[in-house]
Amino acid sequence: MEVVQTGDRYLYKASLFSHLEKIESESWTDKTVYITPSSLTEDSATAVLAGPAFVPLIRYLGKSENGYVIFRREAYFEVIEPPFLIPMDAIMEGQDTFLLEDIFLEPHTSAVLLLRLGRYAIAVLRGEDLIATKTEGRYVKNRHKAGGSSQRRFERSRERLIRELYDKTCSVAQNLLEPHKTEITKIFLGGDKHILNGFRKRCKSIQIMEDKISPRLLAVDSPNHETLLTIHREIFKSRVRTFALTASK
Repeated sequence: MEVVQTGDRYLYKASLFSHLEKIESESWTDKTVYITPSSLTEDSATAVLAGPAFVPLIRYLGKSENGYVIFRREAYFEVIEPPFLIPMDAIMEGQDTFLLEDIFLEPHTSAVLLLRLGRYAIAVLRGEDLIATKTEGRYVKNRHKAGGSSQRRFERSRERLIRELYDKTCSVAQNLLEPHKTEITKIFLGGDKHILNGFRKRCKSIQIMEDKISPRLLAVDSPNHETLLTIHREIFKSRVRTFALTASK
């Protein structure tokens, strides 16, 4: 069987469950399969018990930090990757969203670190509520177009300012996250990918929590307090994909 992806989008939880309710009322679903990250192999018991059609799909999907919820619809498969960990494998008849609902009802404590050149915003959330925040802007010069020694001096100055931004952000993040360190289950990063990569290489306290950092980069234009007020809408988005299985040529 050949797997063909036919749709890919992110939905905030309210839109996600509204979509699922609509699907349930309009079409037929054969079964629902919950599969944890540790079971994401084509020969896992869950994949085998779910049925032969699930095996090539699970092979195609590959690894996931949180696992998948797979609905086998009448004419296609729908796969949801939630923002937090699926706690157990399960196979249910029809469309069954109870375990998915439980994931969102769980009062997860998460951290957000947003970073762009010259500005950072950091927060700790319990569920969708902000419980600690800190934002600040630090001036970093744009790249210099002139040549010669003037450009070299400028680049050295710019590199120093970037290091200072990294170190300040690291210090603030450590102080803000430390009281909640044992509760935090997930850290979400957002902003400029290149700047974030440099920050992660320099900040030791973030490296210690590397296993909690989500690979999903939050879409953020400006790291500031206004962004933090609505950041839960980004955190609580799930990836929703649809797939068709066709006979191999």
